[in-house]
Amino acid sequence: MDEPSTFLPDDTLQPSQLGVHGVSEQGQELAFDNFTRLAAMICEVPRAYISFKEGELLWIRSATGLEESKVLLEGTLTGFVIDTAAFLLVEDASADTRFMEASAVAGSPHVRFFAGMPLIDAAGNCLGAFCVCDMKKRSLTEAQRITLETLSREVILHLSLRKSNFALQEQLTRSREFVDIFNLSPDLHCILDRQGKILFINAAVTTMFGYQPEEVSGESIWTFCHEDDRKELLRLLESGLKNHEKQFNIEFRIVGNYAETRWVNWNMVSKGDRWYGYGRDVTESKRVQSELLQLSFVASKVNNGIVISDANSQITWVNNAFEKITGFGSEDLRGKRLGDLIAGPKTDLLLIEKARKLSRNKQSFTVDILAYRKDKRPIWLSIYNTVVLDEEGKVDAEVEIILDITEKKKAEEQLQVLSLVASKANTGVVIYNRSGHITWVNESFEKLSGYPLKDLLGKRPGDLLAAPETDLSRIEEARNKAGLKQPYYLEIQARDKSGRGMWVSVANTPIVNAEGEVERQVELITDITERKAFEAEIIDAKEQALRLSEAKEMFLSVMSHEIRTPLNAVIGMTNLLLDNDPKESQLADLNILKFSADNLLSIINDILDFTKIETGKLQLEKLPLDIVALCRDIIQSLQVNAAKRGNTLRLNAGSLPLVTGDRTRLYQVLMNLLGNAIKFTENGLIELNVSDVGQADGEISLHFEVRDTGIGIPADKQEYVFEAFTQAKTEISRKYGGTGLGLAITKKLLGLHQADLQLHSREGEGTAFSFTISFSLAATDAVQIPETKAGDLYAGRRILVVDDNEVNIVIARRIFERWGVKVDSAANGQEAVDMILNEPPYDMVFMDVHMPVLDGYEATRKIREIGGTYLASLPIVALSASIEREEAEAFADSGMSAYLLKPFKPEEVRNIFDAFFTAH
Repeated sequence: MDEPSTFLPDDTLQPSQLGVHGVSEQGQELAFDNFTRLAAMICEVPRAYISFKEGELLWIRSATGLEESKVLLEGTLTGFVIDTAAFLLVEDASADTRFMEASAVAGSPHVRFFAGMPLIDAAGNCLGAFCVCDMKKRSLTEAQRITLETLSREVILHLSLRKSNFALQEQLTRSREFVDIFNLSPDLHCILDRQGKILFINAAVTTMFGYQPEEVSGESIWTFCHEDDRKELLRLLESGLKNHEKQFNIEFRIVGNYAETRWVNWNMVSKGDRWYGYGRDVTESKRVQSELLQLSFVASKVNNGIVISDANSQITWVNNAFEKITGFGSEDLRGKRLGDLIAGPKTDLLLIEKARKLSRNKQSFTVDILAYRKDKRPIWLSIYNTVVLDEEGKVDAEVEIILDITEKKKAEEQLQVLSLVASKANTGVVIYNRSGHITWVNESFEKLSGYPLKDLLGKRPGDLLAAPETDLSRIEEARNKAGLKQPYYLEIQARDKSGRGMWVSVANTPIVNAEGEVERQVELITDITERKAFEAEIIDAKEQALRLSEAKEMFLSVMSHEIRTPLNAVIGMTNLLLDNDPKESQLADLNILKFSADNLLSIINDILDFTKIETGKLQLEKLPLDIVALCRDIIQSLQVNAAKRGNTLRLNAGSLPLVTGDRTRLYQVLMNLLGNAIKFTENGLIELNVSDVGQADGEISLHFEVRDTGIGIPADKQEYVFEAFTQAKTEISRKYGGTGLGLAITKKLLGLHQADLQLHSREGEGTAFSFTISFSLAATDAVQIPETKAGDLYAGRRILVVDDNEVNIVIARRIFERWGVKVDSAANGQEAVDMILNEPPYDMVFMDVHMPVLDGYEATRKIREIGGTYLASLPIVALSASIEREEAEAFADSGMSAYLLKPFKPEEVRNIFDAFFTAH
């Protein structure tokens, strides 16, 4: 044959796959023998066999012409058939390079001819092969091949039938075991038809109800149902079936063979045209449940805790009140002793042991004890124990009633303390009876009131000390609280016996007895006349401070307007003169004038900004902002100043996304820091570094650093540089100038951004200021206004300037006319309204807010109220020198489109033009 000559021991475990298909059965092997003999005869070969693969083995279950039963699979021709799951025909194996080295070909029995048909089951698994072989070369006819294929199918068919037979036998065995389980079960199992007729019922019907299974089979189960339950039971089932419910859990009574009625808990499942029921006798549990329900009902109606313990003092039941008092639930208590559970660090253990000894001696007891709740909080309990004896006089159970007396104990302790200190206290102490009449006072109260104890007994202080200015309604309210067992505190005006007016504070505490009734009241009365006078002084001082703050704010507002108005003229005229090609001899003077005016404006802005921040009136804007462009503009604007001191000014910033923020305030921060760096650095390097340090949830954190190689700041002075009007050294102000407000304002502006200004400096080496701000990312469609030349967009535009200051109008007209803009002017709001309504349409209006006749706010409101597309969309820009926080809100409320703070620069006007004319 073609198999290896090495065989495995006969006691090797039979493969599970063969057992599954039933090929291990002797009858199956006899059937296979007929197939192999027939195959050998038809194919005219000496050997034929049927083999099956299992792991690394090849099992030969039927063979003609050979004796082996199992061989190793590897390297065999049969293994090739199984692996390929295809028919194999080899006429001369010794000449076939695939098989000439196989042991059964190269060695005994020197197989030459081989044909193998795979055995494939219905699932597509190749189980083995049906093979024929010869020791001489030959081939198969087509009829022989078809016969071999047919016999292979018959083998598979026999395997399938055998497998099905095994499954049926196993199912029959399980069914018999299931019936045995049914009959041995102490619970009732039954199968009913749709009308409730009993088709099958187990033997439990005999032990439960005295019927034999054959007696009740064929009967309707409803005939055994108690008549009081039958109607409701059928209603529940019908209702459930209408709602497409298939499973029911119900309880009803069954009447037994001897008219004995028992409660049964049923689980019933509807499936097809059958009911499958499982019933358990719950008669005893129903009885116990009824008794417990009655006991629980009684126990639940009381506010006191109830504990029931067995003969060994182990807890078996507690009511809800006990759980509320101690925090221990049923799961914490069962099987434990009450004393062990509630004991704590300060519990009197000797008292617990004494109580247990009384229980063992069948004696009831009452005890007050310091216990501990589940949360370890101490609590005082009063325990009333009752021992329950059985018929033989032995302890059967213990019933304990638990009262929470914590408040009572506290009141007693407080009373003891009060008794000890009341007579020596400087505060007046008054004790009342339950009706609120005085029973005792200390000496301090006698001095405070001017009345001796004998005059106070049986009286009420509220009646004796009341004065015309006394608020009697508060006294009545306090007495009502005392009647409700509530403590109270009040401060009230009164008079002593001599008529001296005074303020007194009254703190009243009711003492409640075990029955929850007010037993007495303790009241502490203190003369607070001096404190009240001091409080009045404080209130007056606070009101005066508020008035001073408002006056300061008004002063700054007025001064801002008064200073900025002439300063606007100085700066405006200077800019115009510089733009009109001045003589070279005049240029230096004009530059000095411009520098001085700008410096004065910067100082004014610093002072006003500092004041606004201090008073909380500075608010940040949130507009689309290009950080890189802003930094680039700042660096470019400072290059000239930096170069004058021989400094190199550099920006290090990568590509950053568009954000929303306050451009003006960030500009102010960076200008302050870079301005200081330039001022205190000579022939050095100044860098502005900006970097992205993280993005999350629509926000980006940007780190800013201004680093220089200037004079640095001494270590002992660094904590002072952020203080207002403070410089690191006194000579700095003389040498470099400045108000000392720059860093103070910068730090406060960063505080509005929720950022902190960090300082790293070494004297003589340089300084680095840094901070990190979180910005919201701007929408991707936020538009940046492109830079344009004024003449490109403004020529031919019609502008109306409204201002009661002629200098301001002259400056504005000069600036606008240089850009080709046609300018009209009005001296007050009413003139402006008339001109807007009667003149040709204007492209923009610059409106001063403070003017005679009609101010800018009212003028704008009139224009907007008239209506129409032109007046509704006409840009109206407010002009103001005020610093009041309400200004910005007032601009928007009146309908103004934007605002400029005077004095303004031409580039600021250009930004306004770009914002509106570019968008339109």
